[in-house]
Formats: sequence, C-alpha cells, structure tokens
Amino acid sequence: MVLRRSMFAGAAGVFLSALIALTADAQGTSVSLGVQDHDSSQPVEITSQELAVDQENGTATFTGDVIVGQGGITMTCQRMIVEYAPDESGQNQIEVIRMSGDVTFVGDNEAAESDAAIYRLDAEIIVMTGNVLVTQGSTALSSDKLTYNLQTGSGVMEGRVKTILQPGGNN
Repeated sequence: MVLRRSMFAGAAGVFLSALIALTADAQGTSVSLGVQDHDSSQPVEITSQELAVDQENGTATFTGDVIVGQGGITMTCQRMIVEYAPDESGQNQIEVIRMSGDVTFVGDNEAAESDAAIYRLDAEIIVMTGNVLVTQGSTALSSDKLTYNLQTGSGVMEGRVKTILQPGGNN
C-alpha cells in the first residue's frame, strides 16, 4: 500500500509539474485573434439576406447569413442589430453591433466562435459570450466569455475556462 501511494504521489508530481509548465507557457501568451492596432474608423461592410431599419429607435437589423467586414476583421452570424447614435455634428454613427446565432470571428491564423457577441466600436472591444471556442493552431480554448481588445490585440477568457494544450511545442 505504501508503494502504491508513493508511486501515485510520484506520478501526480510529474503530471502537476508538466501541467504547471504548460500553464505557465499558456499564461505567457495572451489570447490573440491576429488583430492588433485595429482602426474602427474604417468602413463596416455588411452582407445579409434581409435588412429592417427602425429610424425611431436608431437600429438596423440584418438577418440571414450575415457577414461583417471591417479592415482585417471578418465576423459572421445569423442575426445582427446595429445601433446608431448621432455624433457631435448630428450625423448617425454606429455605436454598437450586437450579433447572435453561430457567431464567428476570423483573424489571420486564429478563429473564435460563440453564441453571441457585442462589438463596441468606440472602445474597440468585442465581447463574445456563450460556448466560446478559440482555436490558435493546434491549441483550443473554451469558456463562457471572451473580452477582446482590438487595439492591443489581447483578450481575457472567463467562466469555466478549458484549455487543450498539445505537447511538443507549436509546430
């Protein structure tokens, strides 16, 4: 019995040491979607099956195979609500983009998926929620929420975060 406990303790120690090394490596790398120094003043191009505009509420609702592009960012979803607000000169400007249904965000070498997302153009922040999955090469991360800063190119995953790290480095 003593031999079994010491073997288990030794195996657990090796496993924990390897896990700590991998976690330290993972912590040294921020969640990145390949977008940094994004310019949110660039035009936003939207394609969809249907568009409904509500001038009174300052919204435009796009439905059906929605594709959104701005600079190097491409996002897709099934439904998107764009909220407008007048700027200092009285011109309507996009304030918030709300997406739902099979949301994807594609960067150069990474991708993220979720149930919903909110893109605040003025803050250059995208918050993805519900079944978030980020893939970076052979590494996959999942959580309940991803907050991604398009200016700094870094993000934070929160809520039941799970990481799958492939041993052997990034090939």
